[in-house]
Amino acid sequence: MNRFFPWIVALVAVFAVFIDIPKHQISFPFPPTCPGICLNIGGLHVQQEIKTHLGLDLQGGTQLVLQMNLAEIPAGQSVSDYNQRARTVIDRRINGLGVSEPVIQALGDDKILLQLPGIDDLQQANDVATRQAKLEIKVPDKDNPGQFKSLVPPLTGEHLNQTYVSFDSANQPVVNFEFTGTDADRWVQLSKDYLNQPVQITLDGQQISAPTIQVVFTSGRGIIQGQFTVDSAKNLSNLINSGALPVSLTVIQSSKVEPTLGRDSVNKSLVAGAVGLLLVVFFMLVYYRLPGAIAVLALFYYTALTYAVFRIIPVTLTLAGIAGFILSIGMAVDANVLTFERLKEELRAGKSLRVAVEEMLLNKYSPEQIAGVLALTYPDRPEMQVSHETIYKAHYKLLFVQGRGELRRELTKCLRTGRTVCKPRRRSGQPRGRIPGMVNIAERPAQAADRAVPGHW
Repeated sequence: MNRFFPWIVALVAVFAVFIDIPKHQISFPFPPTCPGICLNIGGLHVQQEIKTHLGLDLQGGTQLVLQMNLAEIPAGQSVSDYNQRARTVIDRRINGLGVSEPVIQALGDDKILLQLPGIDDLQQANDVATRQAKLEIKVPDKDNPGQFKSLVPPLTGEHLNQTYVSFDSANQPVVNFEFTGTDADRWVQLSKDYLNQPVQITLDGQQISAPTIQVVFTSGRGIIQGQFTVDSAKNLSNLINSGALPVSLTVIQSSKVEPTLGRDSVNKSLVAGAVGLLLVVFFMLVYYRLPGAIAVLALFYYTALTYAVFRIIPVTLTLAGIAGFILSIGMAVDANVLTFERLKEELRAGKSLRVAVEEMLLNKYSPEQIAGVLALTYPDRPEMQVSHETIYKAHYKLLFVQGRGELRRELTKCLRTGRTVCKPRRRSGQPRGRIPGMVNIAERPAQAADRAVPGHW
């Protein structure tokens, strides 16, 4: 595993830098409308858009105020309940479109406030918010040739599994649907009753397809064909999946929302963050030199990887989110500073670099540091004011380990489990009795404490 670990780290770094590139046009077989990373191999169709999603305070968007049609609510029913159901349907539609960090709030009992970051097209926002999305299957009307009528009761999209978009034999996008329960049986029976006749598929009363039934169905599955583009097919699928609105909505106010902070403020914030990071890099290089350079490389690695994760998930970045991201970078530097200071303590004790690194990793905090933290954390509790000599004796319970190499590693591993008695494995040919390299504090506490060195435990 150790041999492959550097290669894994390098591959992750290359992948993170690739994702962080502002614009992508990598696809196979390279369609011109690829939104990011695309695959179109046989039946596998992948279109993954990679971009940085910004919140309403950074990029602006559209704001709508919607009015419910109270006349459609049955008498005795709660208006606030219908408001909640309408907001749930709108939320599902917006999530299906990939709009980041929308605001959907009730304004009283009969109004809804809707804010859509990144959407500047008011017509698109109106369609998302106000379309009923009531899917219905209609059959030929024998009394009026060329016309269609509803079944009794109507066959609607109320009992459908999740629809999805695929491509037919002519490589045209179609919407796949499947009825469930009794509606699946009705769909099969409809294919028998109207074989070789057209049926009409409508959405909000508007025809979207009128296919001719050519075979008897065996399940509740079907497809919706039409002059669809990929985007229009996805929008139709999203509308059907989100369900019909419980009551019709009317837009009574619409406006475009400009970024609350402004582009200049955003640019100044980014410049301030960059200057702060450069100062940190300068300090690490000047004060710690080679270890500082390694820490800077690790810092850039962390920054690229975290930003790549933000773009893939995606995470919506507001100005507060950007500040938190920069703060996390500072915390990563803080951990490096603590680590290097511990390393310098070990080196001052006259240890070689390799031994100092091992001691630093095994013993992150000295007894003096632990005693100081206890005193600062519990200033009013005398029982917590302990000396570092007491912590020396308590840190490893009864054992003071002076062994080196394999013996020390074995005893340290045992002591980490919390045991009070640890004995290394007796090697073949080793005489019975006390094993060299161990001093029992219970037998000679004074001598053991005298021989203890800060940072040695």
